[in-house]
Amino acid sequence: MAFLIDIGTGIVAKIAEYTVAPVGRQVGYLIFYNRNLKNLDSQLSDLIAVRQDVEQKIGEEKRNNREAEVHVSKWVIDAKSITKEANNILNEGHKAKVKCLCGLCPNLMLRHKLSRKSTKLVPDIADLYAKIDVKTFAHATTPQDVPTKDYEAFRSRTLLVDQIMDVLGSPNIDMIGVYGFGGVGKTTLVKEVSRQATEDKTLFDDVAMILDVKQNPSIPRIQKEIAEKLGLDLPENETVAARARRLFSRIKDQKTLVILDDVWERIDLEAVGLSGVATCKVLLTSRMREVLSREMHTQKEFPLDLLGEEETWNLFKKKAGDGIKDPAIKTIATKVAKRCGGLPVLVVTVASALKNSTLHEWKDALRRLKRFDKEEFTEKTYLALEWSYSQLNDDELKPLFLLCGFYTLSPKTIHIQYLFKYGIGLGLFKNLNTLGEAWDALNSQLEKLKNSCLVLDHEDSGCG
Repeated sequence: MAFLIDIGTGIVAKIAEYTVAPVGRQVGYLIFYNRNLKNLDSQLSDLIAVRQDVEQKIGEEKRNNREAEVHVSKWVIDAKSITKEANNILNEGHKAKVKCLCGLCPNLMLRHKLSRKSTKLVPDIADLYAKIDVKTFAHATTPQDVPTKDYEAFRSRTLLVDQIMDVLGSPNIDMIGVYGFGGVGKTTLVKEVSRQATEDKTLFDDVAMILDVKQNPSIPRIQKEIAEKLGLDLPENETVAARARRLFSRIKDQKTLVILDDVWERIDLEAVGLSGVATCKVLLTSRMREVLSREMHTQKEFPLDLLGEEETWNLFKKKAGDGIKDPAIKTIATKVAKRCGGLPVLVVTVASALKNSTLHEWKDALRRLKRFDKEEFTEKTYLALEWSYSQLNDDELKPLFLLCGFYTLSPKTIHIQYLFKYGIGLGLFKNLNTLGEAWDALNSQLEKLKNSCLVLDHEDSGCG
């Protein structure tokens, strides 16, 4: 009998466990409705505050060319999703205030549902709140080179780019050179190679292009710029050798193309950190083939020739504008184009300077260009710049260009703000009343110099 009582007691306890406890929990949802929603609102406020901090930090990292880690981006997505769910519950809480049964009692069914949902969501919010890891928040990204606007897809250039890309794919060649006259378009050509290599991920994982090496061929400068392009931090206080080891470690497991433009003397690639890396290829440009083959020991050199007559004319008429459609001007323009000798920098400089000119100005230009016949191509380039300078009609443009010229002796590109300060100090801006007017005048004058091909844009939008 006692045995039967024990069995009955156990059955009753189980029935109570499976019935009374759940019923009590369901009743609790109603009793503690206000507390549960208030708790949800409090947890949500904390989560939103943290999410906003994380999103702000992601924005700051992005501006510094750093990308949030995958787990951080996923956390933000999850936080937004759970925030939306919690807000829906809290918004429906306002509807729960509407009474049922002709206004005699609260809407108990809706209150029960919302209280149950909020109770289950609070632990999920707490878990998500605890998951954010700020120790490994972001990683450096690889900055992309600014695409060139000057590349012209001439047949001669297109064929050469294709040849270079083919050789870059060869497993037995890792040092390539391009040589040619100053102003023939070597920089523009390798910018196009860089663009294609960056877009085609089958050849290289990373591409780093260093322009105008001759201006400052120091190893620390080259190391720094390569590291920046690869998204690698190099401590300022480290030695050249330590930096070389960091670069070596960064590129040894990645297929990397390094382009060094306008090399005039030997660069110690071992000191840089590029020597002996099987996954790294180096492309150099120089005015002298000997620098490439004897000093840098390139395995393949490509000559960049002058433009053909047809290519010269196509480039010239594109830069000279619609004025050459006039038959009288076109006759003179074709002769002027031939005087440029197929040198792209000369073609662009002269054609841009003569844009929208009168017939008399075209004739005068042809007369002036006749003296180029006896000059070497490099000298022609400087003569073309000198001629473009003489064509400037604005009295304020010439002093500004000369001010820019002072910085050719400096390894650093002049910043527009420096031009602004020195221009004011030298009184280059006339009849202006405010600094704002002077700033507008400076930028307007720089645009005119760019249109005359006397100054070029820099990768940094704040530099000239």
